[in-house]
Amino acid sequence: MYLDFIKADYKGKSPEDIELYIARDKRHLGKIVQSHISEEIEEIVDRWYELDDIGVIDEEGIFLNLLKESEELFSFAYYVGGISLIGVAAEELSKRLCSKNNVEDIDLTQYKRINLLKSKGIIINSVQNELHFIRKIRNDYIHANTADLYEDLDELKQKCYLSIKSFKTILNNTLKVDEIDYSKVVEKLISNQNINFTDFKYRYRNILKKEEIDLQIDVKYATQVTTSIFKLCEIDLAFNEISLLDLNNGLLAIIDLTLPQAKEIEELRKEKET
Repeated sequence: MYLDFIKADYKGKSPEDIELYIARDKRHLGKIVQSHISEEIEEIVDRWYELDDIGVIDEEGIFLNLLKESEELFSFAYYVGGISLIGVAAEELSKRLCSKNNVEDIDLTQYKRINLLKSKGIIINSVQNELHFIRKIRNDYIHANTADLYEDLDELKQKCYLSIKSFKTILNNTLKVDEIDYSKVVEKLISNQNINFTDFKYRYRNILKKEEIDLQIDVKYATQVTTSIFKLCEIDLAFNEISLLDLNNGLLAIIDLTLPQAKEIEELRKEKET
């Protein structure tokens, strides 16, 4: 049985009331989503941490967006979706390689496209094998003849993981450059408006570590708590953070806000404006 009752029926109510009811329901739905993630946060993070980093791919393409989405699906245990997207990503990458090398591939199946790339010397034997590996896994699950194939979650997880791992290996062997200019990587990261501040700090720290600049506090040291008098300097809800000036020590502190805290501040700001 599949139950799909997310939206309530407000027929008969005025448009103004319907808007208020829907706004309320969306707030409740947000709490349900937060609760779901909170309950499984450790499992989600553990699965994400199983995936290997690829570093820098200095190229743009839909196949990279699909890779990112497939990793997110894997971490949230949506393995069939992850397998499907990696299959599409592999096809898009194969088409990109054909286009870059002026190889005509119109109306070709992925099977023939892969073999054509190998026959032209565009990909090496290991890449050909990895592309066929991804293609076969995708076909097994997307064109499954029996529903039993979807019941073994451990097997599904393993196949999704191997598909993502294989695709990253393919990227390393086809697009990845040997020398990485980490200063340019940092510039792109700083200019990226689509990540929150916590995500930025985490990635920035790891990038600097590649240049042997370690910003981490030794894990053996316990967190220290300091009491002082602070002045509120700035509220930046775009990055979910506030800036505080320590009046006793003259130091500036950047405080990360949780989503509920940022929402509460936003509501207080609206109340003040009205």
